[in-house]
Amino acid sequence: MKPCLLCGENRPKVVFKEFGIPYLKCKKCGHLYSSYEREMDYDGYFEQIKDEDDATFYWDIAHKKMYEGFAKKYLQKREGKILDVGAGLGFFVKFASNLKGWQSYGVEISKGGYDFAKNRLKCENFFLGRIEEQNFENESFDIVTMWDVIEHLPDPTSILNKCCDLLKRDGILFLHTPNGEMQLLKSKIKRIIFGEREGMHFLEAKDHLNLYNQKGLTLILNRCGFKKVRFTHLPPIQAVAGKNNFVSVFVKNGFYFLARIISFLTFSKCNFDNLFAEAKK
Repeated sequence: MKPCLLCGENRPKVVFKEFGIPYLKCKKCGHLYSSYEREMDYDGYFEQIKDEDDATFYWDIAHKKMYEGFAKKYLQKREGKILDVGAGLGFFVKFASNLKGWQSYGVEISKGGYDFAKNRLKCENFFLGRIEEQNFENESFDIVTMWDVIEHLPDPTSILNKCCDLLKRDGILFLHTPNGEMQLLKSKIKRIIFGEREGMHFLEAKDHLNLYNQKGLTLILNRCGFKKVRFTHLPPIQAVAGKNNFVSVFVKNGFYFLARIISFLTFSKCNFDNLFAEAKK
């Protein structure tokens, strides 16, 4: 069994099995992580885009409300430089480049994602490779974003340290990642109702190597130089399992509004929403 990323304890318990792959929970700190072993710098996510329309729907159209909510909260009436780390196909970089006063940059480790962003979206400031290998100056960015990236990394320490270095003293790191405990609960319910069939999404044990809660995400951000961490809420992705099912999306949005109410009433102590973390040095 792998040791826990957060506390180093090596006595986990199996809390879920997804197509034969055990998903683990640390008995000491409660962190959720996959037993699946994968290299740190996996670059195969966007190497084969089977349907460009599907990719555009999910990564652009279905994400648009989330991106607009982010822009309204962090980019309006401001200007500067923004860097998207793990920028995928480049849709957020393209979105930010169209906002007045902002220069947007992207870094993506997948050659397929890089090619799509450069050739299809015509993203100018888009770079291939690890963020640690880029020639950006320290303290040169006002905002660094990581949308659905950190859960894919066996250990995000190196990347988070680099992000901290790249941010100006008053800069913001913004992360979006699944809420681990909610993902586990939803997966258990889904299995009870539908069983385990090929193509179904549960915890995504081969991709989501670490699933965080607020406490765990705050801990690892603190270790990497971020002293001020708080959580906020943005509209969810307008799709379920990558599809535009009206009923499922309606339920998803209803749950989002309920989660916001509960978070407000409990002074952010109970967060059932996805994790949207804002971190400052």
